Amino acid sequence: MDLTAKVSAQPDAAPIEDLPDAWHWSRVIFNFDAILTPDRQHALEMRVMGRYDPALARAVLQFARKRSEQIVSSDRPLVVLGGFTCPGWLFDTVAAVGPSVHDNHAQDDPGLHQRTWTLFPGYRCEFSGTETEDEAVDLFRRTLQPTKLDRAPVPFVKMRYDNTRTKSRSVGPDRGLASLSVLLNELSLLDGAAGSWVEWENRLGTVLKAETGPTTGLSLSSATGTQKVTTEELLRLAEQSVLHADEST
Repeated sequence: MDLTAKVSAQPDAAPIEDLPDAWHWSRVIFNFDAILTPDRQHALEMRVMGRYDPALARAVLQFARKRSEQIVSSDRPLVVLGGFTCPGWLFDTVAAVGPSVHDNHAQDDPGLHQRTWTLFPGYRCEFSGTETEDEAVDLFRRTLQPTKLDRAPVPFVKMRYDNTRTKSRSVGPDRGLASLSVLLNELSLLDGAAGSWVEWENRLGTVLKAETGPTTGLSLSSATGTQKVTTEELLRLAEQSVLHADEST
């Protein structure tokens, strides 16, 4: 497949100045940028809805192409590239999702779709780097809003829980993706609800569990042991474990 011809033939595509094998085009409220890998066997594409910054797009493309072998050789549906910077932006990561996750060109050109990895800038706290395909789809299509540049970080957290007082519980035996606000809300409801518990996992795979015993009260357990906590302490420790995973135990 001639990817140069394919990508350059996108409606109104124009070469990006001083960036070989790269093009920009726009459609309604979307801006598109794409660059070929050095071997010209894959396209790395970024889509932005609304506010657009060509300097950021260029930085993302250049950063991803330099590490494109890490992307295209991966068997993961979502590849996380740390160490990214761009003046004026707080993004510190570039993420790339494969054709099993994104639907770019899937309808109009299935062949191009299979050769395309979709890029977006993000924050390291948003990814574990071990996402399953279902998790990658959830993050890309629902949780992170990857086409929007004006977005706040969405810290990675997985959880499961059971509250005997509210009768609310997670479904199934596995921890599922959740938001930090949901985690903190469920933790705030534990005290006084004997037999209730919340278990969560941060992006590094560290698992913690808070529970309310009928006689022992509220406690927090991790690989390092169990400690009695107040609700205020629990919320602070939980937030720390998610937002600052590298510093938490």
